[in-house]
Amino acid sequence: MNEKVQENQARINMYGFLSRLLIEEVDVQLLDTIKSSPDLLDFFPTCKEWREFFSKDSKSLVEEELNVDYTTVFLLNVYPYESVFMNDEGYINPSLTNPALQFYLEHGYEIDLNKTRVLSPDHIAVEMEFMITLIQEQLNAYSMFNKEEERRYILTQKEFLENHLLKWSPIYLLSAKDTSETPFYKDVCQTTLEFLLSDYEYIDTQLQSLTV
Repeated sequence: MNEKVQENQARINMYGFLSRLLIEEVDVQLLDTIKSSPDLLDFFPTCKEWREFFSKDSKSLVEEELNVDYTTVFLLNVYPYESVFMNDEGYINPSLTNPALQFYLEHGYEIDLNKTRVLSPDHIAVEMEFMITLIQEQLNAYSMFNKEEERRYILTQKEFLENHLLKWSPIYLLSAKDTSETPFYKDVCQTTLEFLLSDYEYIDTQLQSLTV
């Protein structure tokens, strides 16, 4: 596996990991995986200093701390939907007029909301899953030595970040972080924000390499 494939596969993995943490409560198995992995723990620097994170068993930590915090932040107070932050009215828009949904459909991406817990296709986790699809298509084009298609999918990633994810998620993630009571979800919000900003820079780097 060459460097470009490795780097983009790492992007896919990170988008998937963060999407999973944002779309529903963490379970015991996932928490145990995070606790036992030095690489994953690096994404939770505040948790490393949180005594209960290691002293409490995972089941108690999930039930008594993390699930409560997730519900309070992501389900009751700071709604993780683009339409809430981009509409003056501040309501969730699950209709066909939703700009994120229109972008998906224009690029051949469909989502069945009945298979998820989200209320609208512009949930931050769904938008991150869409980025995974675009990166996978980019890698497919790369494997076929089709630079034109590869560049097109990279440009689409940049466009989606500029016009959607990065247009609202920074203020959302900062608000969610400020509302969070546990170091765990403060770290989730901060890591997600830093990753999205760095990924945008990486996309520019990829585009520059294709023009050389």
